[in-house]
This record gives sequence, C-alpha cells and structure tokens, in this order.
Amino acid sequence: MAGQHAKLSPSASERWINCPASIRMEEHAPPEEDSPYAMEGTIAHELCEILAGHEFGMLDFQEFTNRKAHWIQEVLRPMNYPDGTYDEMREHAEAYVALLKERKAIHPNSQIMLEQRLDTGVPRSWGTSDAVIVSPTHVEIVDFKYGAGVKVEAAGNSQLRLYGCGALDTYGDLLGDTESITMTVHQPRLDHTDSETLTPDELRAWRADTVIPSAELALTDDAPFGPSEAACRWCPAAGICRARIEAATMEDFGDILDPDAVIEPEEPEALTPEEIAVALERAPQLKAWLNALEKAALDMAYTQGIQIPGYKVVRSGGKRAFHDGTAAIQRLIDEGYKPEQVARFQPETLGNLEKLLGGRKRFDELLGKYVSKSEGKEALVPESDKRQAISPEVEAAADFI
Repeated sequence: MAGQHAKLSPSASERWINCPASIRMEEHAPPEEDSPYAMEGTIAHELCEILAGHEFGMLDFQEFTNRKAHWIQEVLRPMNYPDGTYDEMREHAEAYVALLKERKAIHPNSQIMLEQRLDTGVPRSWGTSDAVIVSPTHVEIVDFKYGAGVKVEAAGNSQLRLYGCGALDTYGDLLGDTESITMTVHQPRLDHTDSETLTPDELRAWRADTVIPSAELALTDDAPFGPSEAACRWCPAAGICRARIEAATMEDFGDILDPDAVIEPEEPEALTPEEIAVALERAPQLKAWLNALEKAALDMAYTQGIQIPGYKVVRSGGKRAFHDGTAAIQRLIDEGYKPEQVARFQPETLGNLEKLLGGRKRFDELLGKYVSKSEGKEALVPESDKRQAISPEVEAAADFI
C-alpha cells in the first residue's frame, strides 16, 4: 500500500457506495487541483500531529522543537497567510489534543496511536486515521476536520465507519475482547464534536451488506450509475457525466407536473406552491451540476485543447489595481495632495482580525462592542432549517414594539 492511493478511498466512499460507476468515470475527469481550503486543512493536520505526538510521548522535546520549527518555517510561512493564522491553528490543534486526552481517559488502560494507516477490509480500500484509541473493551477512531463550511455528522458517516472497520480489524483483539467501537469527528472551527458508537457485529454487518457489494461493483468495467446529490457533490466527473445530466433534468423535474402529486392549479399556466416546493427541493442539485459542467467544459477547451462546438475561450475583462499602492499614495502626497484625499484608513476584515487576536473569544473581548450585524436578506429555506421563520407581519409588529 505504501506510496499508492487507494482506488476506493474512504474519503470518497459516500460517492462510490452510492454510484459505483464514478470510479470508472474518474478516468475521464479533468485533473483535480488542491483547493486552498484542502491545503489549509493539510497544514493544520500536520500541526495536530506534532502537538499530539509530543503530548503522548511519541516525540521527545528536541524532536518536537525541531518539527515545530520546520513546520512554521517551511510549511506555514510560505503560504503567506494573514497574521494570526498560526495562533488560530495552534488554538484548534490544542483543542484537538485536549479532546484526545479526554477520550483516552474514558476507558481504563487505553493506548493511543496517531496517523495510522488502516486496511478497511474492503477491496482496494485503505486510509489514514488521525488517531486510534484502544482499550481492552473499546476501540475509537478520531477524525480531525479543519473545514468550516459544511458540518460533518458522525452518524452513518461512511468514511468514519471504514476507518472504524480498519481499526477494529487491526487492534480489536490487541488488548482484549472489543465490545464497542466509536467513530468521532472533531471540527473545532465550527465548535462541533460528534460521535457514533456501534458494536463490532453491527459495524461488520454494515461493511458486509452495504459496502463490499458496492465496492465489488465499482471495480468492474460495467459498474452501474447512481447519480444523486450525495454521490455527485464531490465527483470529479460530475460535469461530463451523462447519467448526471439525465438525473438533473428528467428525474429531477420530470415529475413536477404529476397530477397525482400536486393540487390542480387555478391558473393552469402557473406553478402551484406544491409544484414550486418540488422544484426548490431539487434545484441545488441542478445548480451543482451546472457549475461542474462549466468547469469541465473550460478545462476541456483550454487545458486539453478540445473544441467545444460554438464556443471559444477568452479572457474576461481584467480590473485595474495598484501593484504598489504605498508608492502611489506617496507620489500624490509629494505632488501636494492631502493624505485624506488620496487614501482611506479602515480596519482589516473581521476574519483577519480574529486570526490576529488568536480567536473569536479574544476578538469579542476587545472589539465585540464595536461590531454590529445586519439583518440579512430574506431567504427561502426548508422547514428543517433551525433559524426562526419571519414574515412581514411579524417583523412589523417587532419594529412597532
């Protein structure tokens, strides 16, 4: 396994479990580039490993000092992040280490291992778990997520469960007879920690009944498609997949006008609220596909040099900007203009100031009373959304009070 990427990666398991053909379609997809968010997550993971390694005795003080210095000089600084980025990453990495200590203390005689390469027991599938905690009766894997965009839940999470399968197979009988296994996700930037606990029998049954059949299909030349929001969201081939476009059009909107599913409209030419509700539910999947389509088409036309009939690649209008704003301002001042005429003084963005001050808590202590938040625009969301519903009548009454 060393030096190789798993064909059926646990991190992509939600995709290939639901759409086995996506593995075959990867061969036709444009090459994926690491996003700035993924790179930031990798950097934060490395700091977590360094701090945890020192905390749990895997790095002596000299090794810890050397690795941390190298991380700052050779990994973090070349990225040119805003001031305060290190303090924020360190705060979140320390919270991760504190969580590992807490979880390790739950079960007596626990041992902890970091960055463990685990075979999931599924063909061509392995991955690296951030931490594995093993006791005579319990096994736990902990997965650190640095992203702040999408909250990751533990229940039913196939990536975490596959890591759990690997940990159970590798360490389940190391200290005794395992009675339960816990899969924990830690997302400090969202202040979110979540766990799922299963028995070994439950976890292995899930692998045997749900995952292995899909994995075996995914490795065949005629693996079936299963387009869906979950399967297509991160699929590199989403923009060029024929099954995806069929799902995004026929299946997503073909039944909106089903007379058995909606109330007969008073105006036949206008959609009813029930019809609009069906369309709204499926619109995000269609938007995601359109974005993937445009990205794939641009890569095909520009990078690969493949002609898209009726289209050409151009450069959109660039924007003028000073490449040396300080020198430009000084030149104007030398010409007799006043500083307030040629320059503006304003604070940094709130996010950059939070990083500078070492986190949200310190930011609120120093600057909280100077910050206000606008009401925001009206947005239509599913009823499951936790935010309070609004209406003109309710808001008018609140304004009057």
